[in-house]
Amino acid sequence: MSDQSNTRYKMSLMTFLFFSIAGGGFVLKGVVSQFTEWGNNSWLLYAVASLVYAIPYTFMIIELSSLKKLRESESGYQTWLNLILGRKFGFIAGFFYFYVNIFYFVDLLPNIITYMLYMFSSDIQFVTNLTNLAWFKPVVSIACIALFWLATWVSMQGPKWLSRLLSFAGYAGFALTMVFIIAAVYKISAAPITFNGDVIVPEYLSRIDLTWAKVASMSWALQSMGGLEALAAYKRNIKGGERSFKIGLLLNVTIFSAIIVICSLLLNMILPVEEASKLGLMSAIYVAFQQLGFPSWWTNVIAMFLLLTTLCGSLMLWTAAPVKMLFVDAPKGIFGKSLSEVNHEGTPVNALKMQGILVSIILVLFMLGQFNSGMNAFLTAVKNLDGGAATIPVLFMLVGYVKLRLQPNNKDFARDFYFLGKGRIMALIAVVPMFIIFCAATFAALIPGPASWAENFTGSLIQVILGPVSIIGVFLYCGFLFNRWKIKNPNDNSLFNKI
Repeated sequence: MSDQSNTRYKMSLMTFLFFSIAGGGFVLKGVVSQFTEWGNNSWLLYAVASLVYAIPYTFMIIELSSLKKLRESESGYQTWLNLILGRKFGFIAGFFYFYVNIFYFVDLLPNIITYMLYMFSSDIQFVTNLTNLAWFKPVVSIACIALFWLATWVSMQGPKWLSRLLSFAGYAGFALTMVFIIAAVYKISAAPITFNGDVIVPEYLSRIDLTWAKVASMSWALQSMGGLEALAAYKRNIKGGERSFKIGLLLNVTIFSAIIVICSLLLNMILPVEEASKLGLMSAIYVAFQQLGFPSWWTNVIAMFLLLTTLCGSLMLWTAAPVKMLFVDAPKGIFGKSLSEVNHEGTPVNALKMQGILVSIILVLFMLGQFNSGMNAFLTAVKNLDGGAATIPVLFMLVGYVKLRLQPNNKDFARDFYFLGKGRIMALIAVVPMFIIFCAATFAALIPGPASWAENFTGSLIQVILGPVSIIGVFLYCGFLFNRWKIKNPNDNSLFNKI
């Protein structure tokens, strides 16, 4: 390790914890979005996702991060798969982690624009009408692109800047979520909550609807509870090293999962499911606070918090981490010297610029495809594309983890921690339900259902081109890149690049 690496910025455990909560997505907004789609059953969806996915996945990450052969790695995800699946498939998986993350920005950035609008206007009908005007779509595209380049510039400054912004976002998002929980518990205990004069009678379980749209939206919940593998890219930037990293992950999944389920249960008591469905992804959270007795101007306050937590939190982390995970440990020279070059903090600056160009192009293409859609339909489409794409790196992880557990005597796989012990059976049983759910949600989210094709054929076609078709193209392109590199570097069997 170089002297420069030894002097890198170190963050505290508390900073890392809120850094990761911010990176995992803004809690309350994600829960409300899921409530508009799954209604009474949203708490059950999150409870199952916690037990079947979030908790086992966290222990999987801890086990993979304890691989002794990779202690000096900078990135985590790609290096783990380099060791387990081989350098070629590790590289392909790393490229996909970077590539599908681009769709996250297509989802996130338009939401930021709506938060800006609500920050200045508490009139829900006015904002809804404005966002549905045809001329407003190009304005959204230009503003989204400008915001992403701002996030790219901040990411270039390294983890010191990032951790400060992300910690602030984590605290702010956590605070607003706690305000909601406390206000909801107080309001419910004081008197029955009504909507348009009718007392709300909560239902906690209704007929489980597994239509195409519902299965597709499962990917939103899975995505919002994931992402912790990206934090391994900053493991060496945390005080206390491996131990603090593990504690941070365990605290994250415990706090995050509990708060999500609690918020989902409370929403059943304060907002009728039918009304939440009508309000859609844009407006439901503001009405939820109005139901708790908050004045209309609180809409501006909530929007400001959403804007700060999303802009300073999720956007900043996901702009930086996947790029670092790919380009730091990609085979040396496979992208050329310029893209692989990193500064003393391990940040690939030129690769961040290249990512900015790709995101700008995809934002314009997707906006053209959804030009005639309403804003809620647009946000639902990008959430499906984002959620479906985001599950693909997890599928690579699951395949790698299964191979890891099937070879208990492989000396290259020596590690300090084993999820559910050293035996094969229990750990493999734990990941089978996760694999089945992810496959179903990925397929339904990436391929628009019959209703989507009938409603917007052009938009659905562009979604298929940007989703499944581009994913197949990326797989073939990555294989070509690696094979060309291997011919030129037949003796390079390194698992990661040291800086």
